[in-house]
Amino acid sequence: MPFKLKYNKSSFPFKGESDGFTYKGYNVVREDLDEGILGEAENGNTIKLDNSIKPGSKKEKEVMAHEAHHQDEMKSGKLAYDDKSVTDKIAGKKYARKDGKLIDQDSGIAYSEGDPNLPHESRAFKISNKIKNLK
Repeated sequence: MPFKLKYNKSSFPFKGESDGFTYKGYNVVREDLDEGILGEAENGNTIKLDNSIKPGSKKEKEVMAHEAHHQDEMKSGKLAYDDKSVTDKIAGKKYARKDGKLIDQDSGIAYSEGDPNLPHESRAFKISNKIKNLK
């Protein structure tokens, strides 16, 4: 199940309270996310985790590492998003956002948010897969 960077008007940018802990300096909050979404990297230094993830589990570490990677790229200016687009400066790509899809402005190809074929997601999955593949 992919971890999707997902925009939600009600939560952009996140201004709530954390659950009292941080991961790599990012506030972590737990809430019920949309079906199929385990984590979100929100503008504003916050990682959201779905309530279905058991605290302290390997899956929690995996999702936090994935979303922290997105946060690191946003903080450094390499990745940016808002309600209309996602810009990946490393890959030199810009995607328009429409109906839960990211549409490559060069090729016109539409991807689901969180698709591992997106360059920014591929980079984050490389980080989270290191944890996933630990024995």
